[in-house]
Amino acid sequence: MRRLNAEQPRIDLGTEHPLAAVATITLKPTGEAEIVGVDGRIFRYHAPSMPGEWAVASTVFDVATSTLRLVLHDDTEFVTEIGTTMSFVDRPVVYLDQNHWIDLARVRVNSPKISGNRKFACERLIELARNREIILPLSGAHMVETAKMGGQQRTDLARTMIELSRGWQMRSPLRVREHELKRMLEPGSPTTSRWPDIDVFTLLPNAIWADRFGTALPRLDDLPDDLPDELRGLTQRITWAVALTELLLETDSDFSSEGYRIATAWAKSFHDLAQHMRSNPKAKAYARDLSRTRFITDMPTDIGRAASDNGISPEQFRTWLAEDAETTLAAAQALGRIREVIHLRLSNADDKWEANDLNDLLYLATAGAYADVLVGEKKTCSYLLRAGGAVSPGGAVFHRMIDALPAIESLIAQA
Repeated sequence: MRRLNAEQPRIDLGTEHPLAAVATITLKPTGEAEIVGVDGRIFRYHAPSMPGEWAVASTVFDVATSTLRLVLHDDTEFVTEIGTTMSFVDRPVVYLDQNHWIDLARVRVNSPKISGNRKFACERLIELARNREIILPLSGAHMVETAKMGGQQRTDLARTMIELSRGWQMRSPLRVREHELKRMLEPGSPTTSRWPDIDVFTLLPNAIWADRFGTALPRLDDLPDDLPDELRGLTQRITWAVALTELLLETDSDFSSEGYRIATAWAKSFHDLAQHMRSNPKAKAYARDLSRTRFITDMPTDIGRAASDNGISPEQFRTWLAEDAETTLAAAQALGRIREVIHLRLSNADDKWEANDLNDLLYLATAGAYADVLVGEKKTCSYLLRAGGAVSPGGAVFHRMIDALPAIESLIAQA
């Protein structure tokens, strides 16, 4: 049985908390349930069973640490941090692109496919994650890329992600974009510094999805009226932790042909614009205006809603586009990076645009803006580094884990 040795800080609930007398709550898909009190008393009951086959054999919620132990049918155990509305990021956040998660999985299962400095860096990162010295969040991009895989490689990767992420997620870049647009168009909005009033890295259920209700969870208003608010929120968080685990542990590969078609069309539109800008002297003279306009027209619904929510009239919006858009976009953490990378790439017509560039651009730019360290694929990270002087400060960006280690160790030492 694999057990994790990292200790979780204990929480003082106080005597008035609805779970103050409870030590652990154990649930199984079969409906078997057990509550153990802090005084050692045990209460067993049978809830309605869950239909279908489940990878998770049982869950054990530890009240004092607000963690959920997930036990699989082969007795493998993982610990997920459940958190509450008061939870916050308390250690450095390191966002890894999918290829680096694959490296971690190979090291975790002692694969001969990885060796040398890459293996050493992965071993150290695994150690830091297990000891709760860093946060390795998952994102929607990780879920999509993992879903394309099948077989043992997917199982190894999924188990690595579940163990080392411990439930932490990066909020969907589309939700971050929505927030930044609203902040950007607020009267008297900031033009410098980070905007810390959004929990980009969170334990909040469903945060990784653009549609917050993409994964079915019990709605708070569907739960019993007499259930305390703390338990209503806890029910959602535990359900989400199990749902995320089950999604990752699916064995069948899943590829969205429609999503690929949309991403391919998106990439082609940028490739065509880059070719036009290179061949047309007038277009080259207005390169920044063209790239900015193309970027803004890529999100018409969100930017229109942000303007409306801030009471901005069409005339005021036209003035903003003509006079302030360049400055305010540069100040927005993720938006500024996406905009600048798009400009750099459109200025290089030899750079081939591909369908997966959409995910790389959205997720790596958002992670580069808000994570403490980003370790991503080489091309996008190179563009992010080039964009650094034109945008507000963000995290350290690397494309090799061995190069990122000193920065990560330094952040831990400072903490």
